[in-house]
Amino acid sequence: MEFAVNVPTSVGSGEATTLPMADEISWEIQRDFGVEIEALGFDGLAVPDHVMTGNGATMECTTVLAALAAATETVYLYPKTINNHFRHGPFLAKVLATVDVVSDGRLKAGMGAGWKEDEAVAYGYDWPGAPARLREMEETVQLMKALWSGDPVDFEGQFYTLSGAVCRPVPRQEPHPPIMVGGPGEEFTLRIAAQHADCWNCWGSHDFYAHKLDVLRDHCETYDRDYGEIQKSWFGRCVIRETEAELEDLLERVSRFRPENLDEDITHLVGTPETVVEQIQGFADLGVEETVVEFVDFPETDGASLFAETVIPEFA
Repeated sequence: MEFAVNVPTSVGSGEATTLPMADEISWEIQRDFGVEIEALGFDGLAVPDHVMTGNGATMECTTVLAALAAATETVYLYPKTINNHFRHGPFLAKVLATVDVVSDGRLKAGMGAGWKEDEAVAYGYDWPGAPARLREMEETVQLMKALWSGDPVDFEGQFYTLSGAVCRPVPRQEPHPPIMVGGPGEEFTLRIAAQHADCWNCWGSHDFYAHKLDVLRDHCETYDRDYGEIQKSWFGRCVIRETEAELEDLLERVSRFRPENLDEDITHLVGTPETVVEQIQGFADLGVEETVVEFVDFPETDGASLFAETVIPEFA
């Protein structure tokens, strides 16, 4: 199994921030954290895509990815998950091709349709309904694959029209960087993943995730896609400590992660190493091949170090 770690782009109060030990965000904090995560032996660094969350600074995703490309050597770099509606799709293809080049082939392109309406409206974007945003994202994914060939692209779709567009240099990875489609939507997101994605990522409990896999499998049958070709990926936050007493101390600061405070469809990795291994094994048994975690003690690396030492070896 592969393990990637979120490098947060914002801290402070807000529905997208759950990092009680982080008082500020800066490139220096992100860089130092990412370098340490790589040194601990994790496979990838995932960077969320927001422009305004919490009540403090918010770092832009693709810029941070390019900077992390220079600061690291081996980890894959994972926008997770790009809000497609924030960027012109063909231009996004160009941006991500460049990230793959400057990182020497370490991009994993995580694509989504966004969810946080208030930040989009604050920045002056219109905000159509989810079906329209997802269809727009689907066109972007199709155009990424076409543009990343390096050949001239003519395209006329619902959202984009291209005439002789060329994207060079092409990405280093062949035939192209892996594309992840993220989200649980059964009618649109999972259909798009079945048709176009190399990887699908979602959160949720074991039962919730298993049901979504059944839907993904059905879509694959509809579109004659090999279900096994799609990497299955799961995301959750992680509250891990070596002893129950240490765990309780941390949970005092992040009480939202206590089991009684979680929706029944949501699972996070909460416990001692033995408990966390058991939780991940449940997803591995479903076919999950990548786990993406956000450690709630960021920017400290105590949780990440313990995880690397005690959890990752169980899935080597």
